[in-house]
Amino acid sequence: MILLKVINKSKEMKKLEKILKDIPGDRKPIADSLFNELVFMQNTLITLKAQVDKDGPVELFKQGKQEFYREHPALQGYNKTLQRYNQTMKQLTDLLPPADFKPNTDPLLDFIKGD
Repeated sequence: MILLKVINKSKEMKKLEKILKDIPGDRKPIADSLFNELVFMQNTLITLKAQVDKDGPVELFKQGKQEFYREHPALQGYNKTLQRYNQTMKQLTDLLPPADFKPNTDPLLDFIKGD
């Protein structure tokens, strides 16, 4: 079994952490909790992926006289964790305030008008 311990946050997590500073104060505790879970899940995904890379996506399962190939348990864990990771990421990004979007704007006209 391969155990990789990732102590530091990835570059993506550091970028996300900067973006999360835009979350309003009343939502900040929820965002911090979700962010910490994302960091944990990302580290777990790295470990599970390394194990699947090493052992392959299937394994020979033996129980008594029965013997068959099955999906590697690390791959099952990876798939479930990835699904939860994506759900948590969506929850976190939904806490962000809506981006100011100005349709039909022209930067040159805005500059000329002094906006």
